[in-house]
Amino acid sequence: MKNKILYGGDYNPEQWLDYPEILERDIELLKEAKINTVTLGMFSWSTLEPKEGVFNFQWLEKVIKTLEENEVNVILGTPSGAKPTWLGNRYEEVRVVRKDGVRELQGNRHNFCTNSKIYREKISIINEKLAQLALKYKNIILWHISNEFGADCHCQLCQEKFRVWLKEKYETIENLNKMWWTTFWSHTYGSFDEINTPMTIGEMSITALDINYRQFMVKNYIDYFNFEKSCIEKVGTNLPFTTNYHGVGNTDMNYREFSKYVDIISYDSYPEWMIKNNLDVAFETSFNFDLMRSTDLKKPFMLMESSPSSTNWQRYSKLKPNNLLEMASLQSVAHSSLSVLYFQIRQSRGSAEKFHGAVIDHSGKSTHRVYNEAKKLGETLDKLDYELKKVKAKVAIYYSWLNKYALERSQGPRNEGMDYYENVLQIYRVLKSMGINIDIVFEDSKLDQYTLVVMPMMYVVEKELADEIKKFVSGGGTIVTTGPIGYVNSDDLCHLGGFPGYLKEVLGIEVDEIDALTNSETGEVCYKGEVYTSKYFNEMITLGKAKSLGTYNKFFYKNQVAISENSYGTGKAYHVGTLLEKKGLYALFGDIFKELSIECAIDNRNLIYSSYLDRHYVFNFGEKSEVFKFKGVEYKLKSLEYIILD
Repeated sequence: MKNKILYGGDYNPEQWLDYPEILERDIELLKEAKINTVTLGMFSWSTLEPKEGVFNFQWLEKVIKTLEENEVNVILGTPSGAKPTWLGNRYEEVRVVRKDGVRELQGNRHNFCTNSKIYREKISIINEKLAQLALKYKNIILWHISNEFGADCHCQLCQEKFRVWLKEKYETIENLNKMWWTTFWSHTYGSFDEINTPMTIGEMSITALDINYRQFMVKNYIDYFNFEKSCIEKVGTNLPFTTNYHGVGNTDMNYREFSKYVDIISYDSYPEWMIKNNLDVAFETSFNFDLMRSTDLKKPFMLMESSPSSTNWQRYSKLKPNNLLEMASLQSVAHSSLSVLYFQIRQSRGSAEKFHGAVIDHSGKSTHRVYNEAKKLGETLDKLDYELKKVKAKVAIYYSWLNKYALERSQGPRNEGMDYYENVLQIYRVLKSMGINIDIVFEDSKLDQYTLVVMPMMYVVEKELADEIKKFVSGGGTIVTTGPIGYVNSDDLCHLGGFPGYLKEVLGIEVDEIDALTNSETGEVCYKGEVYTSKYFNEMITLGKAKSLGTYNKFFYKNQVAISENSYGTGKAYHVGTLLEKKGLYALFGDIFKELSIECAIDNRNLIYSSYLDRHYVFNFGEKSEVFKFKGVEYKLKSLEYIILD
């Protein structure tokens, strides 16, 4: 079934209750811009419950009813993301304890303990009241639980729950000690009660402790999300649920796990437009859209927040020039988003986000530049539609939050520059600029629908993942891995018997040593008669059944294997033992694409191509005009111009 794309964003009428003329005018401006959806209630707790046990929902009902009369949808948020002052001041346990052991005072947001019984009790009361209200109005289409989960807490409640979680996972303290290798530095635990969360005032040397805490916090927030959801469901609502994922792929929240529990995947996108090179920003944005939508390919994906103009919290509050608002918004639609939603609809008059971009600025004028840009986009979106279908992709890239945790915390093989996210992004950019759609896959993904799967820096590889890789390659698939590959298990224990652990057979190689390059050093790799630069590290590779495709061109290991190829079953496995820079990656993947008959939709690497619902989007985020061919026809795009081709 086809539907209109949801267009709008976060609306905070509680800030304007003393200005009824503004609320009335806002409705006119929403309709004029073809805005059909707003998110309410995210930061409304102190207005909904100004004193403990004293509730005021009349204003919210009035706003929802007015929006319903004007055919505007409502995404109804629960207000737990920003607790009221009376709650934080009266009940100490609802406030988080930081990594340094200090309990925070009341203030800010993302600042509540998910394990506080008092906090859960208070949010359950207000959520049930919101659910009862929601039963009255048909324009409420979605529940938005809390806001941008992710803050850590090290209070006693979280310590106790962490110990219970560890006991369920490892069963005995002896098992935990073996898997964490705690005999190192004589840090063996006598019982689970002796374990504390990783804090700056405590244990910092056991990497498995920190990895497990990251995993625990994800499970903790999932548990809290499900708690809030259950409070609403018992009232009888049958609406779908979501919560807004935030940041980028380099956050610690494992959204693959979270997506098992939401009905719709929603994402807050705040790229650094005009701060960094726009083309670089556009490729990174594309990656994060693909990463987030891929966390569950069977569920809808939506852009929950973005800025129509500048932000107030980035390094510089740079404005979007003409056309960039439309381009950046449509980029999400090209990646299967069912919505374009902003933070915020009307600019706050005071406090931290008074200069954050908004559709309606402080002047409230319909002649304002940003409003007219938004209005223009509303007209474009009104002509499009949405239908839940999978993005068609033959190529996939692995992303692993577990690998990110482990590489960030491991001491060696290199302690500077081993940025997992940035290096996955580098390979994504090369592949995406070749004019293809890309899915992101995870440790528990099935791969049989793909032709090519790329595994950058999969330092952690367990047997289950290795078995899926072997099955994929032996059945005719192709993989490309880059170092470090298969060094450790999920508790950061090195695989005995040599690297790359469980993948030695399918890659046909052994990795004997790894040489870290300094920031001032570059490596060189000779591939098919050309020399390409590399960085960060070089693996010393011994061939098994694999053959050499490229060799190092510098240092004492000059002429040793740098790139290998192995036939396994009816498929192939390539390994790159260093981090090749873009020219080398283009050369290697260009050859692999030819061998696999993977067609590139466009022929210009300075443009971004995506396709969805048989619409082909081509964006020029660069600073100069670009020419490209699509299906044999030549097109030209000026800077900050796009085209949609059927």
